[in-house]
Amino acid sequence: MLPLDFSDFVVSGVLAQGSNWWAAFVTPLFVLATAITLGAIASAAIYGGLALLSFVAPLGHLADDRRRGLIASLLVGGVLAVGLCALFVPRADDERYAYFLYLPLIVLGLIGGFGIVYGMWHRTRREWPAMLGEGIVPYLLGTAATLAVLGWVALPWSLDADDLWSSIPQVNLLSDGTQVFEVDLPGNGGGDPDAAPFVPADITYDVRSLSSTRISTSASVLIGDGSDPALFSQTPTAVYPDEDLTFDRRDRERPPLPANPARLHLQNREASEATVRFTFTSVPQIPEATAVVVLAVMFVVAVTILVAFRQGAPRAWALALSTAKNEMAQPLYLLLLGMGIFVVLVFGFFPFNTLGDDIRLLKDSGVTLIMILGMLQAVWSAGTSVAEEIEGRTALTVLSKPVSRRTFILGKYAGIMLAVLVLFAVIAAVLLVVVAYKPIYDSRETTRAATTWQEGWDQMMSVLPVLGLYFMETCAIGAVAVALATRMPLLGNFLTCFVIYIVGHLTGVVVAAGGQSNDLVEFVGQLIAVVVPNLGLFNVQSAIDAGRTVPILYVAAAFNYLVCFVIAIWMVAMLLFEERDLA
Repeated sequence: MLPLDFSDFVVSGVLAQGSNWWAAFVTPLFVLATAITLGAIASAAIYGGLALLSFVAPLGHLADDRRRGLIASLLVGGVLAVGLCALFVPRADDERYAYFLYLPLIVLGLIGGFGIVYGMWHRTRREWPAMLGEGIVPYLLGTAATLAVLGWVALPWSLDADDLWSSIPQVNLLSDGTQVFEVDLPGNGGGDPDAAPFVPADITYDVRSLSSTRISTSASVLIGDGSDPALFSQTPTAVYPDEDLTFDRRDRERPPLPANPARLHLQNREASEATVRFTFTSVPQIPEATAVVVLAVMFVVAVTILVAFRQGAPRAWALALSTAKNEMAQPLYLLLLGMGIFVVLVFGFFPFNTLGDDIRLLKDSGVTLIMILGMLQAVWSAGTSVAEEIEGRTALTVLSKPVSRRTFILGKYAGIMLAVLVLFAVIAAVLLVVVAYKPIYDSRETTRAATTWQEGWDQMMSVLPVLGLYFMETCAIGAVAVALATRMPLLGNFLTCFVIYIVGHLTGVVVAAGGQSNDLVEFVGQLIAVVVPNLGLFNVQSAIDAGRTVPILYVAAAFNYLVCFVIAIWMVAMLLFEERDLA
């Protein structure tokens, strides 16, 4: 790290030029780089520890037998799933929809179980260099590394770096950040209340990270900042037994507590004993630190998915890897990738002339462009990688090896979506940088006041859940395309998927209209809802237009629907493919 005085000097130089736009632009990139680096360090620590455990013979050879490895992974994953559900479901923002979290948390637990068991496998320890250098992995790691390097290069100009790092340990990832302390005070013996001593509370807290404070007592007490009233630096605050004292930082209130917890003293003004209860709710001093930790956890989850898929299903992974590499080498893929990057860069400087809504249109246009390009690639890949291999008898050669038809369909679908994932990731990385700069660009082009780095960071973070939902929608269309490719040529597949995309976004409207019309219209609406996927569930354009953040419960609900839909389509694909004569 560069010396803080040098960093301050550089930032001061920028500010001295009359503008802090550069610091406001690069600070979100630095925060993102911190998240990526933290995730990489955590992944290295976790799998480095598992690699050490692989030297223990019973653990390192547990996955040598596929059946034994599967059972062990399910057992460990089940334990993790139960723990995750018990930890996070009760903390849902809306208890009515908390059940949406069960399936995502169970899936995460199972992925963690496979990651732990196969992370301890002795073969995994030896195959890490190959694992990190094959297929799509270098492209994804390269994209993350590029963002990290950009952020760390910007460190000398970044704002609040030290405060951010000190806020990361304050993140309440496994709890709601609430701490309760109780202090028992002896009575004053019935004497003069003003003569009662001030007793040290002996509790710990950090005033800077307190978001809300509640103080309750069983007797009247005074809160002071020392043992001697003559040396108080602030007026003592009274707390009464019938009235709790509450403070909320969102209301710009400051609790009547000294900055140094050691100076907190209490005076019992009644003859009876008093019990004073302090309830502190803490958030990081820099709230953006929470997103840093969440992104780091997502990085670890991504690495765990890689380990679980590659080592737990090697045949499907090999087929998926071959499919992804083949599709990414096609001219169409490179054309879509280059076009996506170019158009997103143009969007960043294009005047939408919306009187203040340019950022909203940039995000809406950017994520929609990425989704459309991803869907085009998914449908094209299904037609070329599945349909043409079946028609050209190439699939017969693959199935002549110890690869079942189920593994063939699963591997092809996974490979297609892995290629689309790289497309999403690379263009999305460019979009994030552009979105971070857009508020600054607009403020410099207009008379609007200078923006802060927090605004750029918030705009970046508001894009991520939308990208996740649109990738889910692409996965749904990709599943349909792969299923149709087992019986349909490329052109027919394109037309059918296009119709499904249009009708899928109207499913919710048709069902709602059917309930207000006659029975026939209602029946047709319900039939469409069963046959055609409800793609409108993944469309959150209204949230973008309103400037609202997509809730985690909504993302979880969309994930539940995607899993059920993909499983149903996979079963249909197997019915279509099992009876297909490949000879």
